Amino acid sequence: MKLHHCLLVLLAASLVAFVGCGKSRESNPPPPPGAIDIGSLQQAFPTPPPEVLSCLDKLRFAARYRQFAPALAELNKLAQLPNLTEPQKQAVSNVIEQVKVAIQSGPPAPSR
Repeated sequence: MKLHHCLLVLLAASLVAFVGCGKSRESNPPPPPGAIDIGSLQQAFPTPPPEVLSCLDKLRFAARYRQFAPALAELNKLAQLPNLTEPQKQAVSNVIEQVKVAIQSGPPAPSR
């Protein structure tokens, strides 16, 4: 019985040690050229009002299907909002730059 108990304790301790060995990432790496990082916008607008939520939804769709003209239109709508904070303005302009790089990096998706 004691041997069984000792083995369980040893197994549990080794499991905890093994799980704790992983490296943690403090920051996300920048997206590769041509990729559009919508996550930064979602972080900049944690509880968006309905008009911002609508723009973000349309932007996610446009980015997913590499439809750059609608993506830029939605980003311009966001950039024109009068009550943006400085981090929100920065996030919008970063994504605008990502879309411009994506436009230059490859052809857009075919129209349906």
